[in-house]
Amino acid sequence: MQKQKNRSRSRKRKQKKSKLQKIAFVLIIFILIIILGINISDKLTTDHLKTEYSAVDPQDNSYQTVVIKSGSTVQDMAKDLHEAGLVRSELYFSKFALGKGGSGLQAGTYYLKKSQSMSEIYAQLVKGPNIDVYRKLFIEKRASYAKELQTKYKVLASINLAQTILESEWGTSTLASKYNNYYGIKAQGKQKSVQLDTKEYLNGKWVTEKDKFAVYSDWRTGMLAHAKFIANGTALNSAQFKDVLSAGDYKKAAAALVTDGYATDPDYANKIITIIETYKLNQYDN
Repeated sequence: MQKQKNRSRSRKRKQKKSKLQKIAFVLIIFILIIILGINISDKLTTDHLKTEYSAVDPQDNSYQTVVIKSGSTVQDMAKDLHEAGLVRSELYFSKFALGKGGSGLQAGTYYLKKSQSMSEIYAQLVKGPNIDVYRKLFIEKRASYAKELQTKYKVLASINLAQTILESEWGTSTLASKYNNYYGIKAQGKQKSVQLDTKEYLNGKWVTEKDKFAVYSDWRTGMLAHAKFIANGTALNSAQFKDVLSAGDYKKAAAALVTDGYATDPDYANKIITIIETYKLNQYDN
């Protein structure tokens, strides 16, 4: 009898132990599922963030122009960048920028690519407007046409480009931005014109006076007019710029611009030469 009771108790203990083992096994499986779920969720979150922070289009190296207004908040900047197609999400750029401190971002005009990551774009906004890119694009936009005009009118491409840079202040002057006159060319006869203030160096000093300047429909028309002006001279003297045309290199041509009367600034030639050498514009001379 006692043996039967012992066997019964032993059987119950085994059953209880087996039940506990099953419960423990189920708990372990449940915990592993939770851990796996967390890892999958973390991976999905990480992958999502990587996508959000990555370049919108790694293959697109064209520049997009973005103007960040003075006083813009991080959210304003995020909106401007998103509208330009440079970041995937306004929210994630804001989070990223604020996570970096959100300070030091500068207003101005930027030239950015869709192939840049969010961190690269953020770094540029901290560094400030990349005017070097603007100047590169300014030159590239006009270089091929300057070479074409050199072939036809014998005006060195480097001289043409340097003058448009100097006279228009990289296209920012009123005469250039509103009237497409990038060379300060005065109007002749009944040519369409606008009257503006101009500084001239007369009798050893700078004076401000008003004069009529030519107006053009676009920058290419203005470039063509400049080449024709140098090639054909003025109504009073068709050979006025013969020394510019006959110069064998950009240094002589720059000096001739002063001696032939294109500009009154005594330092004009040096300014032209400096621009040519700084931006290697003589590479475009045929």
